[in-house]
Amino acid sequence: MKLWVKIFLLNLLIVLCLGMMVGGTIRGVVIDSMREEFSRQGTSIVKNFADRITVSIIVGNRYDIEEAAREVINTENDIVYIYITDITGKIIFHTFDNGYPPDLLQWNPIAHSETPTSRLLDTEVGLVRDIGLAVVSGMPSELHVGLSERRLTTTLSKIRTVILLVMALVIIIGGVLSLTLSRRVTRPLEDLVAFTQSLSRGEFGQQVVVHSKDEIGLLSNTFNDLSKMLKIYRDNKEEHYRQMLQTEKLTALGRLSAGLAHEIRNPLTSIKSLFQAFQEKPEVTRQDIKIVLAAVNQMDELVTKFLGFARTESFRPGIVYPNALLKQIAYLTQFQIKQNDIEVVYHLDKHIHVQGDISMLRQALLNLVMNAIESMPEGGILALGTRKLNDHVEISIQDSGKGIDEGIRDIIFDPFFTTKDEGTGLGLGIVYNIAQLHNGTVSFVSSNNITTFTIKLPITDENDTGC
Repeated sequence: MKLWVKIFLLNLLIVLCLGMMVGGTIRGVVIDSMREEFSRQGTSIVKNFADRITVSIIVGNRYDIEEAAREVINTENDIVYIYITDITGKIIFHTFDNGYPPDLLQWNPIAHSETPTSRLLDTEVGLVRDIGLAVVSGMPSELHVGLSERRLTTTLSKIRTVILLVMALVIIIGGVLSLTLSRRVTRPLEDLVAFTQSLSRGEFGQQVVVHSKDEIGLLSNTFNDLSKMLKIYRDNKEEHYRQMLQTEKLTALGRLSAGLAHEIRNPLTSIKSLFQAFQEKPEVTRQDIKIVLAAVNQMDELVTKFLGFARTESFRPGIVYPNALLKQIAYLTQFQIKQNDIEVVYHLDKHIHVQGDISMLRQALLNLVMNAIESMPEGGILALGTRKLNDHVEISIQDSGKGIDEGIRDIIFDPFFTTKDEGTGLGLGIVYNIAQLHNGTVSFVSSNNITTFTIKLPITDENDTGC
């Protein structure tokens, strides 16, 4: 539930509760006041009527009592009944059409004092307030007047309707004001939340509109300053990264150039020495030609491998099955494997394939397998494995050869670095580049003369098929 809805509902609940409390209090006060006024009016009627008929009751003048009763009934519309008892306590007058009820004297017993007694009765004609008074002090003579509360009930119903209408109007107005206030308060917060979400996505430099000068406005200004600083920091970081990348490129180019020049210098030195000897001794022997051709072939092989290391534009992706590729490479190197007395074991997960350039992956895996074979001249175990983990595939080449020394582990992927007498130092560099071209990685672990190289490649989205 959104914040503005919560604020709106909370304010609406407060308005509703306050309206009910105020309306209930007003209704209670009005009802009590009207009932009190109604009781006073009834008491006044009874006292006046009692003063008029006191003598008539004492002397037993029934005619005068009936005349006085008719005058009171004609004057007061709320009178439902009147009954009077004589000085002996017997009913001498009543206005009931079909005779008075037998328990009439128990409806509102009085204490025969000068203070009237009042009791609210629930009768067939509705609520009736019976007001009784002792007419003659010290005697059981009583005057009872029953006043209908219909007019009071009608008035109270109208008041209740008015109160309900006022409460409804107050709730509507309060709801509108609450909705307006909640939206006015929460809209800057919503803008600020959207702004912070854009910052979390890295969209620095944007500014949120400040709607007010309160705490929300202060917070918005703070986030605006933060956005500016983050943009400046990112721009400076990107510029620094570009400069660092350019520096690394130049450094790598210098290192490659130095390595290439060093490797080419050796065969060139041999050729130069022979040609200098030709100046003194023009005769060319077959052995001299072999030496020149060997030097030229060495330079050609070096340049070819260097181009393979640097070339990336010939990437041709397709579906590649690592299991089949490893078996194919083991078949291609079976002569070297048998010659070195090496045992090949497979640990292959089923139904594995990746998206990649099969020629490049074959070259990378062949380089790793050849390195593993060369590290076991006296025999050992060559373990070829594949494993599917979540969103990537791992291809592992493990040997039980000499292992990798601690001192060279950080530089074995550098171009032109090699521990072989006749190596070019580009094999592992080519493997590294091919893994990068496939959005993957290559890593190794070497411990207790067990070395494992692992190429990790992202898994393809195609349906799994196996080999």
